[in-house]
Amino acid sequence: MELSGSTPPAHPMNAPRENDPTELDRFKRDIDLVDYAQRQGYTIKKEGRRGDWHHLVKDDEHVIVTRKGDHQVYLNTGDDRDAGSIIDFAKTRGGNGHGLNLGQVRQQLREYLDGAPAPARVYATPPEPVRLSSLPVGDLEQAARQAEEERRTRLISEVLGVNKELTDRSYLHGRGITDETLDNPAFQGRIFTAQQNEHKNTAFPLYNEHGLASVEQKNEHYKSLLPLPKNGIWVSHPTEGKDTQVERVVVSESAIDSLSHFQLKHGQDPKNTLYIATSGTPTEAQVALIQRVIDKQQPREVVLANDRDAGGRQFNINYLNELQPARPMVSVAEQEAYREASRPVEWHATSDKYHTSLKVTFHHDSAEQRAGQVQQLRERVDHINQTQQDGPSLAVEVQRSTEQATIVRLTVARADTAQLEVVAQELYQQREQQRPEVERQQDSFLRVDYPLAKDFNKELEYTSQGLSAEQIRAAAQREEQQRESEGQQRLAEAQRQEREQRALERQAQREQENTPEAQQERERNDQRFNQAVLGAAAAEEQQRPARSYRSEQEAAEHTAQFVHAKDAGLVLLKEYIHDNPPPAGRKVDEAEREELRDRARFAATVAGPAPVVDAAEVKTATWKIDELEPGATGRAEAWKAILDNSGYSMRTSDVRSTVDEQGIRRAEFDMTYRNDQPDIAIIHAIVTNTNARAVANKEQYAGVSVVERDEDRAARQLAAEAAPFQPHNRDRSLDVAAKPDAAIGAAAPEAIRADTSGTEKQVIIRVDEPALTTGERGQAEAVQAAVETSGAKVGSVQSTTDEQGIRYSEMKVSYRTDQPEITQISQTLDAVAEQRGSQLVEHSSDRAERHEAARHSLEAKQPAQQLER
Repeated sequence: MELSGSTPPAHPMNAPRENDPTELDRFKRDIDLVDYAQRQGYTIKKEGRRGDWHHLVKDDEHVIVTRKGDHQVYLNTGDDRDAGSIIDFAKTRGGNGHGLNLGQVRQQLREYLDGAPAPARVYATPPEPVRLSSLPVGDLEQAARQAEEERRTRLISEVLGVNKELTDRSYLHGRGITDETLDNPAFQGRIFTAQQNEHKNTAFPLYNEHGLASVEQKNEHYKSLLPLPKNGIWVSHPTEGKDTQVERVVVSESAIDSLSHFQLKHGQDPKNTLYIATSGTPTEAQVALIQRVIDKQQPREVVLANDRDAGGRQFNINYLNELQPARPMVSVAEQEAYREASRPVEWHATSDKYHTSLKVTFHHDSAEQRAGQVQQLRERVDHINQTQQDGPSLAVEVQRSTEQATIVRLTVARADTAQLEVVAQELYQQREQQRPEVERQQDSFLRVDYPLAKDFNKELEYTSQGLSAEQIRAAAQREEQQRESEGQQRLAEAQRQEREQRALERQAQREQENTPEAQQERERNDQRFNQAVLGAAAAEEQQRPARSYRSEQEAAEHTAQFVHAKDAGLVLLKEYIHDNPPPAGRKVDEAEREELRDRARFAATVAGPAPVVDAAEVKTATWKIDELEPGATGRAEAWKAILDNSGYSMRTSDVRSTVDEQGIRRAEFDMTYRNDQPDIAIIHAIVTNTNARAVANKEQYAGVSVVERDEDRAARQLAAEAAPFQPHNRDRSLDVAAKPDAAIGAAAPEAIRADTSGTEKQVIIRVDEPALTTGERGQAEAVQAAVETSGAKVGSVQSTTDEQGIRYSEMKVSYRTDQPEITQISQTLDAVAEQRGSQLVEHSSDRAERHEAARHSLEAKQPAQQLER
């Protein structure tokens, strides 16, 4: 008996009150943290075999998601303070990285639940100890599987009850689905009514090869997927009934879209069709399951009917790479297995909040084939960029190249994901041409069918209103513009609230700082700071040799000539100079240079006539850095920071990383440079020295290498020889605190030799203070002068002032642990760290080494002082 309309749809999630105290608990329980993170640009790197944990990656951030009680929790492996539930995840990552307050978190998570299916994950419940103790050894995994199966059965039974029937159609009618559609043989037994207490929801069961895998529930303002592994798909019967030959498979994001597609399209092209839905973002297991359905049903075509947005286009791009016609079975090691078609080129799309990236892998047998594949892709990208009214939008980067494979990454704004889809379709055609004849797909096997509106259910709504195709497109465009405008308004409101919150915090801080107790504490800190600075200055006058020049002009010329090298402060370069002193009376390593010339000439002979090399061409060398222990991270970022802060002309890309089965993070980034730059000899020294130290098994270079083409290395060597700025013609005196006077030239070699025993350290000092009036000298300038007086090298003060009148300043400080002034430098830096409003950004190991060097320096000076007395 039809019960439609007898019970209004209801659910506790419907329109929660603004301050509903139970809403946060429902967010934790009903929102799948993994799916939410994927929509924020995270990708699944690895997951437990039973789905009991997930390893998510975004840029260089690694997050582990597991389950605690009735909800999911996460942990950032690089920051143990960044952990918690979906509430904490959204709070720390919202607002474009600035964070959200609790009210904003509520709003964002409501919009998430209203905007897309919210699949959930399973976190397997361990078997009870009593049951385990009764099992023989070796049956633990079987017991865990049995416990998980019992849990799955219990959850599904609680949702569907005993009678798996569609008894309430009101929600489906509200979405425009007619009884004629629901009564089609394709959907019989594929949609149920789930009733828990007085609440009724429409249930869509998900199946896999083992049977019923999970259930998705929907109602007005409500959607939920059972907390089970997302390894099943919603699948209809064939439209002509069970056990009929399927001609077409239609793949959608949701079952509602599948029903809408049938209602809109099937009457115009009534082929026997099977409908599949993934309940949101397709997982790897779901894609493999869709392929097995294709293998079994052997359809003539597969229609990709996903949403007309960046997410839907991304899904279609990946389907184009993964799905293929029914695979034949072959015998492998006395077992039956599917025969996979060859893949001379593969691709996979990922996205974050603002960009979509396409990773393309070319497999090749020769350098000529590799060059042709990459050149063809670059030409296609150039053609797409030339057709854009707002200028080039598609970026291409060769990430890695070996003898067998080349990996290229294309990146575009999410709004322009359609450009990547064009590239993927051309790669699809290219791959079919390269495959053997027996493996090629028929031209019409995979077909993309986009709705006129955002999705097929929205198109169905417009169609039922009597709108034409052009009117639907116009209405959809207006809605998209409205959504974009509302999003910008929400962002502006969040930024306004954030500014107000920061202003209130600063006002409270000012009021606290103006109390008599705070003023007295500030005066005590100033007194301690001034005493430390004066003591360092007095010791400096007694011990440091004066820096002298014949004229002010000479000093100015000297400073201008070497300011570039001074600002660099590059540890690699300094170590290279100390380890490789210039031989006396001859050119540096002439035999080695000649050997490199011979290699270059030999490479040119083997390669045949080569085009003229453009010195202005950008070259790439890839830095590969492995962590030394499982679970460790940050080593590649530290090396990248050294290069970025060097002041030299090379540039670095973002860090890319993977984690192997042993938990070792293997990272890499690209360094680009040009051979026509004046500092090319320095760049060459950095690369050469790094590889030499790694080969020599120096501890700090373990797991570090710089990979590049032989011809690039040889060309850079030749360019380095002719460069005006060489490692050995720098002013070595800038590597220590004081410049030796010309009159004491005999002492200079002593200083240089002593310089080799220490290491250079870098510190960042940050100072926050009220904004200055014109001509006023602030606390930042006072700190700069004090640190320079101690003997350290200090960069210029970089400052900004915010809307509340707070001035934020930053300066870079460098020193060597073997400087004669290390005691004064260390005391001054410690005094700065204790000063209110000042912050010392320094690695703990560097701080310990600085203190140790200062102590040794002080102990070494005491006997000499006693001898003088």
